[in-house]
Amino acid sequence: MDPKDQANLHRLAQKHEECEERLAELAARRFPTEEEQYEEATLKKLKLRIKDEMESIHRHAVPPAGPHG
Repeated sequence: MDPKDQANLHRLAQKHEECEERLAELAARRFPTEEEQYEEATLKKLKLRIKDEMESIHRHAVPPAGPHG
């Protein structure tokens, strides 16, 4: 894998973890405000985009297996 791709994956993984941590904080709130509910929805979408981008990097970095394996 290209060092640039590795750096991007590392950065994305860190951002993904930050989103998960904040989402856990928000989920622990018994009565979230409207702003917190909006933040939660936004973070969930961001987390999915980050995951998609990470998967895209993996797909392009690892060539598909040929017909013989």
